Amino acid sequence: MKVKFLVTPVGLVMGNIISAQRLKEALSNEGVTVSDDVAEKGYDILHVHTPFPPWNALEVRKAKKQGVPVVIHAHTTAEDAEGTWTGSTLLSGWVGRYLTWFYNQADLVLVPSEWTSNRLRARGLKSPVEVLSNGINLESFRFEQERRRRFRERYGIPFGCRVAYMVGVVCLKKGVEVFPEVARAVPDMDFIWVGRRSNLYHPFKAARAIGQSPENVRFIHDVQDILDAHCGCDIFFTPSFAENQGLALMEAMAVGRPVVARALPVYEGLLRNERNALLGDSSADFVNALRRLRVDDGLSESLARRGKEAVDSHDLRNVAKRLVSIYDSLLQHDSL
Repeated sequence: MKVKFLVTPVGLVMGNIISAQRLKEALSNEGVTVSDDVAEKGYDILHVHTPFPPWNALEVRKAKKQGVPVVIHAHTTAEDAEGTWTGSTLLSGWVGRYLTWFYNQADLVLVPSEWTSNRLRARGLKSPVEVLSNGINLESFRFEQERRRRFRERYGIPFGCRVAYMVGVVCLKKGVEVFPEVARAVPDMDFIWVGRRSNLYHPFKAARAIGQSPENVRFIHDVQDILDAHCGCDIFFTPSFAENQGLALMEAMAVGRPVVARALPVYEGLLRNERNALLGDSSADFVNALRRLRVDDGLSESLARRGKEAVDSHDLRNVAKRLVSIYDSLLQHDSL
């Protein structure tokens, strides 16, 4: 079986690109030949990971004319895009209509969560849909003391210091204005945001939030291996306003980090408040949660342990095996 991945980075390398790269490797381990060469020909299935730029639709049309099944991975919704880049709120209506049209070109749409499926259906998606986790390489995402030491030494973090951290592109949607506000109310902890900035993503508002951050906040953009950050920090704190699944959050759980997060509908089925995470809706809720974890090691350990159990079913190897089965079904249906 030969699968062509259509993955077109636009701006920064974001979660959907990272997911596609990891999935490509996992599929290769299952014996599937995967190419991300745009000029690739002679493939059995076209698997599209990025709806933008719009001319990706030409590749979809070409595949359909050749009778090749088309799978589109819906990593993006209008709700998810809104608030990400400058002008996205004003253009969210157009983005939503375009995404609905684009996803309706697929023989099958893969979504990372039931929430994403429901949002796309509400906007008029007609194509068949299957929920498939983005998956985590549980063999790789494990705590390593050496990585912790390396990260802390590189960034001058005392080994006794408790660090709350966030992983993600620096933008309003991810909560960049909330992060320093919470940090200001918890001065006895350090806060680190790991992620790159882009002039596409509300550069002036993001710069203002960073510039007005208290002394216990740092923004780091040059981490070569994100696992170092997960090992080097202590509490994963995400004030994000919208996610399609929350890949960085799941990676943190796999490494054994307790989670403080906004109570988003997308997390239903993954996070349970007071069991494997502390969830809130406001800065005050986040401050209270972080203060509790700051002094209660038992709570931190129980949340971390149950968090690791919650992500066991998202092992990337199992995701790849299921995707191979999905590919087989599409090819069998196409041959009838």
